[in-house]
Amino acid sequence: MRRTNDTRASLRGRLSAAAALLGLLCALALGVAVAGAASAEEEPPLNPNAEPPSFVVIQTDDQTLDGLYASFSAYPGAPKTRAMPNTLDLIAKRGMTFNRYYVPYPLCCPSRTSLMTGRYSHNNGVKGNIQPNGGYFGFSFRAANDHNIATWLQSAGYRTIHIGKFLNGYGDEPYSDGTSVPPGWDSWHTMVKADTQHLFYGYTLNNDGVLSSPGDYGEPGTWEPREYTQRDPVGCPFAPEEPRPCVYATDVFNWQAREEIRATPPEQPFYLQLDHVAPHGDFRRPAGPEPALRHYDWFKGKRLPHNRKEGFDEGNVNDKPKFIREADHLTPTEKRIYRVYYQKQLDSLRSIDDGVKDIVGTLAQLGRLQNTYIVFTSDNGFFFGEHRLLGGKFLAYEPATHMPFLIRGPGIAPGTQTGELAANIDVAPTLLELAGAEADKSIDGRSLVPYLRDPELRSRRPVLFESFVETSDVEANGAFASSGEGDGGKGGTNGSTGTRRKQAGASASSARANASILAPPLNYEGIRLGPFKYIAWPNGEKELYNINKDPSELNNIVKTPNLYPIRNFLHRQLRRFENCVGRECREVTPAIPMTRRQFQKLRAQKRREQREREREREKQRRERERKQNR
Repeated sequence: MRRTNDTRASLRGRLSAAAALLGLLCALALGVAVAGAASAEEEPPLNPNAEPPSFVVIQTDDQTLDGLYASFSAYPGAPKTRAMPNTLDLIAKRGMTFNRYYVPYPLCCPSRTSLMTGRYSHNNGVKGNIQPNGGYFGFSFRAANDHNIATWLQSAGYRTIHIGKFLNGYGDEPYSDGTSVPPGWDSWHTMVKADTQHLFYGYTLNNDGVLSSPGDYGEPGTWEPREYTQRDPVGCPFAPEEPRPCVYATDVFNWQAREEIRATPPEQPFYLQLDHVAPHGDFRRPAGPEPALRHYDWFKGKRLPHNRKEGFDEGNVNDKPKFIREADHLTPTEKRIYRVYYQKQLDSLRSIDDGVKDIVGTLAQLGRLQNTYIVFTSDNGFFFGEHRLLGGKFLAYEPATHMPFLIRGPGIAPGTQTGELAANIDVAPTLLELAGAEADKSIDGRSLVPYLRDPELRSRRPVLFESFVETSDVEANGAFASSGEGDGGKGGTNGSTGTRRKQAGASASSARANASILAPPLNYEGIRLGPFKYIAWPNGEKELYNINKDPSELNNIVKTPNLYPIRNFLHRQLRRFENCVGRECREVTPAIPMTRRQFQKLRAQKRREQREREREREKQRRERERKQNR
């Protein structure tokens, strides 16, 4: 008996040891498998270089998507002149184009702040252009001032450089004297009073905390007759024919960019943000921005970007919001003025495009091109008569919100395109991942690196549209002066002028006090998801467009019964995301539901299939009975 008990005890011990050994082996095998799976799932870094990459972000002002791809032939059979050949050839063809890139809030200061912080305006707090709550001053006392792409990359060892226009109100007293340099920037060459003056000659720059003297960058001319009294010498900036400096703003910014790249130690990565004033209009004749002298009238004769079939001076606006339904058709004078405006925009883009070539060439000469990401984008668009809207942006329609976004750099396949939905809140997290750096503040956007790796990758992360503007935010941003020339406004007063017609929702007295523009500063919210854009207005009006089928947004389908399931779904998603913060903003939505007809068709098909199954079962039952009765 004892032997039996001992044997059993020994057996139990051996079994316990074997079980323990087996468990250990299983655990080890499982650990190896998990580790293997993790290593298999872990993506290699996009950038194959050992050193941290550098970044150049080129941002234009008021440039539309049409402007990037515009071309012109002076007469039938003449060679085409492209507005931005270097940008398309050296960035787009050498990198990736995001074909569905949007700015959630198409207004200068809020849009630029979202790009730097990776946060929607409802989270970064900069909700307008005008101080004290908006503009540069509104930016300066909020978290955005100390928590943005510049401060994050500077903390990661980057040399950070800003050149050009920063935020509206920088240098506008009493809130800013233009002498401060915001946190995070190692090198600072920024235009003072850029938004209130929009000068291409005679401007003031803050160069690393020191303001330039009057005349250093030319003469601004006089308000009457609203002309520059002196422009660059012929031959600028390459071989000026007169012994005076070339001071055209865009050329100076391009030159400063090249010099700052050269001044950066070879072993140090850098972040360069080049914010052009062009192609924003100035306050001088003719309408639109001032081009470089060498590009004058290159696009003279070019038609406006869209025709009547694409929404220009839209004929039937019965499905649009009330403020558009009440808008007049464009007058011949307005059409002429804004055609000139568009031509001057294209003229002015040529000098920006020259700078792209020079920056790429400089990086190549220094051996830094292969480890530098170059981004090209615009802060917001502009209306040239679409939906009877002239001047300004502010609204969620495609000309104001659908922007260029090109990126080239290590690991990005040349000439690729993606239809993944992206926004300016995605820029900062993308650059941070590429740099191996982290943000010290929550970010609403997401990194686009997975889509740089795989252009076919798709998600259902939506993009919000939001607006918090007031009339004072946008005085004369795009309106023309009462004389019918220039970009409107009067120097030093933020462009306030008399009015041609009343703004939507404004009283006659307030309309007389503020600039009149046909793209009115109205609040709204919306969402872009899949092929759809859904906009909700405070007065209860709503708009729904299938952008894939209707890119010009001519047919508001919000009242189409067949699409009610989609409309209701988008409204629920808008309510879900409208106050999102951080990770919440990056969540994906459920699949877009079927239309009513699709659902009815599917239900009818299932019913047919059910009846077919029932007939088959009945057939089988009868067959069994027949066999049994034999």
